[in-house]
Amino acid sequence: MGVDPTMGTRQRKPRSGLAVLLAALGVVLAVGLVSAVVAKRPDAPTPATLNGINPPTAPASVPVVSHLITYQLTGVGDALTITYVGQGADIEQVAEAVVPWSASVQHTSPEGSDQYFSLTARNAGSGSLGCRITVDGTTVSESTAGPQDVVRCSKSMS
Repeated sequence: MGVDPTMGTRQRKPRSGLAVLLAALGVVLAVGLVSAVVAKRPDAPTPATLNGINPPTAPASVPVVSHLITYQLTGVGDALTITYVGQGADIEQVAEAVVPWSASVQHTSPEGSDQYFSLTARNAGSGSLGCRITVDGTTVSESTAGPQDVVRCSKSMS
């Protein structure tokens, strides 16, 4: 005697394709109608205002300032290991130079930002070695060192 595999199970009726199509169409229409109603509300934020109050604005441009920085070494003889703040705040170094020596850098930065200028050198001679930093022609730092000593000039500005 054989066993009927469908015995005790309910058979499902196939759904009508038309009923499924009408249900899907109803969902699409409902979503579209709700979206249209929300978009037409006068108090609804639009993508251009994000929060409905303040429209987005471009960031304010920060004014920049430019200064001519001149580094100078004075005296007689040679200077060794000359180190100074160069373009873009890079550290520049010169191994050896005959004094008098100078270098100029055009320094540009946002207005109100802190700026630091520095010059150091080792005196290789028997006399004194002087350093000077000028900003736009105005001396902002000056110093002198004796024989075989290190001279340092620096200035922090804002």
